[in-house]
Amino acid sequence: MKRFNPIAKLLNYCGFGVIGLGVISFMIIILDQRVGAGVQGTTVLISSLVTGLLFLGFAEVIHLLQGIYDQRSEPDAVEVDFTYQGDGEKTGRIDREDEREIRSFFKERNQKVGAIHPTGEPFIYIVEVEGRMKRVEAGGFTVKILDE
Repeated sequence: MKRFNPIAKLLNYCGFGVIGLGVISFMIIILDQRVGAGVQGTTVLISSLVTGLLFLGFAEVIHLLQGIYDQRSEPDAVEVDFTYQGDGEKTGRIDREDEREIRSFFKERNQKVGAIHPTGEPFIYIVEVEGRMKRVEAGGFTVKILDE
């Protein structure tokens, strides 16, 4: 679920407001027929653009950080209960990214993956591959088969 961040929205409004006021000030100063009005107006325009873009940049950073926070607060693992021969009954968590890596690893080797079961150890899973149980390690750069 995407959350509304009032600080990011306020900074967005401030950024556009500063840029808008800078453009209006530029127009007013340019319309004045004094000597040096063009240089003064250009200075006001450039400084308001830079300041407004800084506000917009900070708003974007806060928006991105809120997105990361929202992504991290969502559950990324599935609770499962299973029985594995020899180890008795265990309860654990399967990380979805690890599951994708394991399935991709065996798919590249043209092997069909049945069930994936967690163990008590982090990143270690029992994977049913073509009817055989294999102990694998995921969570690193590559998936490693530990039984071979």
